[in-house]
Amino acid sequence: MHKFYLYFLFTCVCAATLSAQTVTVPANLDGTADFPFTYIDLFIDRDSTAAGVQQNDTYLLEAGGIYFFTKVNRWDFDVTLGATGDVETLGKPLVDRLNPTGGSDLVEIYRGTGSFYWDNIYLIMGDDGPTAAAYETASFRPEGNGKTYSWNNCIIEKSRQGTIRSEGDSVSVFITNSILRNFGDYGLFQGNGRVVDLRTNFGDSVVITGNVIHNILDRIYIGFRQRGLNYFEFSHNTVFNHVGRHGFIQLTNTKESVINDNFIQNPSIMGSTPSLANEQIELKGEKVVLFSLDSLVPGATIEMLNNNVHYTDDVLAHYGDTIMKPDYFSPNFLLALTNPVDDATFSEVLELDTVPDRAPLIQYAEEAINDRSNVGLTNIMVEDSLFAVGTEYDRGYLFNFDRFSPCYDPNSVSATAATDGGAVGATGFCADLSTSLRPQAYNSFLRLTAAPNPAAAQVTFSYQTTMSGEVALELYDVRGVHIRTIARQEMPVGVHSTTLDDLSGLPSSMYIAHIQTPEGRMYVKFFKQ
Repeated sequence: MHKFYLYFLFTCVCAATLSAQTVTVPANLDGTADFPFTYIDLFIDRDSTAAGVQQNDTYLLEAGGIYFFTKVNRWDFDVTLGATGDVETLGKPLVDRLNPTGGSDLVEIYRGTGSFYWDNIYLIMGDDGPTAAAYETASFRPEGNGKTYSWNNCIIEKSRQGTIRSEGDSVSVFITNSILRNFGDYGLFQGNGRVVDLRTNFGDSVVITGNVIHNILDRIYIGFRQRGLNYFEFSHNTVFNHVGRHGFIQLTNTKESVINDNFIQNPSIMGSTPSLANEQIELKGEKVVLFSLDSLVPGATIEMLNNNVHYTDDVLAHYGDTIMKPDYFSPNFLLALTNPVDDATFSEVLELDTVPDRAPLIQYAEEAINDRSNVGLTNIMVEDSLFAVGTEYDRGYLFNFDRFSPCYDPNSVSATAATDGGAVGATGFCADLSTSLRPQAYNSFLRLTAAPNPAAAQVTFSYQTTMSGEVALELYDVRGVHIRTIARQEMPVGVHSTTLDDLSGLPSSMYIAHIQTPEGRMYVKFFKQ
């Protein structure tokens, strides 16, 4: 039944895409030749006839381009953001947020009522930077009823409440073949950080398949507040470095569920204690479990097969009387399970090839449980070491994402343990990822930083080059207006820095420093107090 249901849903999505009116959005409508970028929402706003009729619904962003959302958008029409051009060479289009007034706050991306599709986009959803106390609560918060929201082949990072917080009824959410990371608060004892949140509404379907998901603070799926859901699927995902403040998957009033063929390493490192169970329903105040179904509806079914759920020795060693290893299933979950429970999971302890260290998350879990008043908890958001080391981004948890390889031993049992005889987990990410993890137009090898940030009297920009040649370092305001040239000269290979000694003439605002070198370009946002 569920395969036909999914086929029907995807056919509807594909039919809508095929009938779409498409336009390519140039990557430099609002910036300059030295710092090209486009305000994507302003382009979409202008894309209408004199009568106010929207002319297109599919907007293709140029490979390697930088696009900014500038405001809360309340569109009542469907929108697709896709990629065009040589994505393999130039990288996915980068979609970020910018405050065109110069303020330090970044507003939400979307509160519209139309469907929204993202394809092949690098999306930074929340506040970024060393001074951010917490990421955006929910920057994608649609309000439409009966709509579809989809992310495919994307990189999605930095959001306090996840990819979507839906405020509408009967919606369908698809998150497929993507990398999701860094969801949750920086250093507070919070439960936020889930991937999908239907809030207090009734949902039609939620499908999360083929993804790599890591450094997530809360549940992968939260049904804590939802009134109901027709169909839920979580299959062929690879999950690791999961803190799990409130468990792993929490279903409520869900008619049909499928949880198959996942690679799940160390789920809910924070463990289970009665004090953590404040957002359980079935087991409120008793304990946190990994998989729960808080309330049964007539005819509810769960198919759960061939999931490698396992714990490594270091996480097992940190469980004890205070931080307890969670049980797998709630009573209602077992009542709805249609297959033998022994077929739901197996345990093969494996390590992934090259992924961020889990030690900071173990430390966070221990600190959080033992001293909840400690607001200086270890930061669990992993930053890219290629541009963060030695800067204010460096809180001691860094990783070179150009080396990211979420793959395991091809000779293991898990490599042939899926329901179709193939490998469990998101096996599509075990090829060369060097061209897909980061847009080349945003070359973080340059390690451009601004310090201090915020700045008052002066600011120092540092960067690194591995090729000699002309370097242009320019300062812009958030409207893309050129303020001044910081440096423009031939530079040798090495680490360089230059300081703007007098910022007194600049109003308090957000600014952008942009660097262009023979190796590509990069930008950094900083705030002048």
